[in-house]
Amino acid sequence: MDTGAKAPVTMALASFAWAEGTTSTLSTTGTNAYLIESIFCSRTALTNQATPTTDYATGNAFIPIPIPLSTTGLPPGVPNPCAGYVCAFTLGFSADGTLRAIQGPIVGMDANGNFISAAPSLSPSLGPPGPNPGTTAGIQADNDFCPCGYIVVLSDSAAVATFTFGTTAWTTTGYTTSLGNIASLPGRSLANLTYS
Repeated sequence: MDTGAKAPVTMALASFAWAEGTTSTLSTTGTNAYLIESIFCSRTALTNQATPTTDYATGNAFIPIPIPLSTTGLPPGVPNPCAGYVCAFTLGFSADGTLRAIQGPIVGMDANGNFISAAPSLSPSLGPPGPNPGTTAGIQADNDFCPCGYIVVLSDSAAVATFTFGTTAWTTTGYTTSLGNIASLPGRSLANLTYS
């Protein structure tokens, strides 16, 4: 047995201290190190960095969060009609330091703020192959994405327009956001957060 062969590690090595910037931008604090497939990467602080307009996992535009109780013709899997909606977006970086975002499922809420189905979660899909594609000792290579944080977007009855990640302002009427830091993808939903 080769005791030196271990699964490659992909993780943030410190909190990026995510913060909303102006309009739909994001900011972080300091230079932060992260690993993709056990290779060190780093990213200098973001200051009002434009957010991506396409989902890194799919390459498609982000699915807009619907207007509560009034949007029809939604894509499959998006509940309709609901009194409110919530969606989590995974934030992170590729090996070259580019900011990336991946959309999780859109979850419906009732008039009391309860989830109609499961609580919001981060997408398990992480995008295209990493800097070392293939396998090592039979272990599939990680993707070219290190999850470092998330933002949860919640709509309420005051929302009069859809919310599209990357273009809609954080302060749009009827929407609230919550940012968080992660070292890697959590193995559970984000149900423990306060959505208000």
